[in-house]
Amino acid sequence: MGRLDAKVACITGAGSGIGRATAELFAAEGATVVVQDLDLASAEETITRLVGAGHMSLGGDVSDEAAMNTVFEEIQGDHGRLDILVNNAGVFRLPGDGFDQVLAGEGPQIRHMGYEPFMRMLAIHVGGTFVCSRAAVPLMSDGGSVVNLSSIAGIAGWGPAHYAAAKGAILGLTRSLARELGPHRIRVNAVAPGVIDTPMVDDLDPAMLAPLIGMTPMGRTGEASEIASTILFLASDDGGFVTGQWISPNGGLITC
Repeated sequence: MGRLDAKVACITGAGSGIGRATAELFAAEGATVVVQDLDLASAEETITRLVGAGHMSLGGDVSDEAAMNTVFEEIQGDHGRLDILVNNAGVFRLPGDGFDQVLAGEGPQIRHMGYEPFMRMLAIHVGGTFVCSRAAVPLMSDGGSVVNLSSIAGIAGWGPAHYAAAKGAILGLTRSLARELGPHRIRVNAVAPGVIDTPMVDDLDPAMLAPLIGMTPMGRTGEASEIASTILFLASDDGGFVTGQWISPNGGLITC
């Protein structure tokens, strides 16, 4: 018996990294998984790694309201319901956000960050979480679980301003939705990882990454599978009385 037997789960940004690891774990625990990603080919690659049958891959930009409404209409048409939503899709760098200037030693990133990439970061992380959650709720008529991916950047302010602002806003949205949806038996929680070995972290300059690992008491980056296990706890009945909370698997880099 798996912890997610007979459950239908949608994971955004599941074409790689934490999203892919979560899809693999959910499938192993008995869930039927909807693998959503901006890159449909990556989503389809994830599908090939899942045990079990009935999984589906869907493309689309999570910040595109019409595209995401279509995604959840397809879920309803194929499965008739949704039990779990993992709002995982996100990015760390965007063109014009000043990151290249920081790497070149040209001063604080905020000096070089354009308004458009700042707002685009919010649209992907906060807008995407909002749009997908809103579309998912009507499909959770028998209750459900929403898990939002935040970051230690949203807790401690580490990282560039647009990313920290977006991840911090997700924590506020999580608390609000937990209060609103609790009476409807829908739990809403967040996971705020530390430095995790994923393709997103691969974009970081080693000179920037090394100090973060050095400040981590466990002395290493986390694995995507370790974050997936945390998400599984919140998504499953193991976390049945947990809502409105955030958990930060970060190796002790920050404590609460």
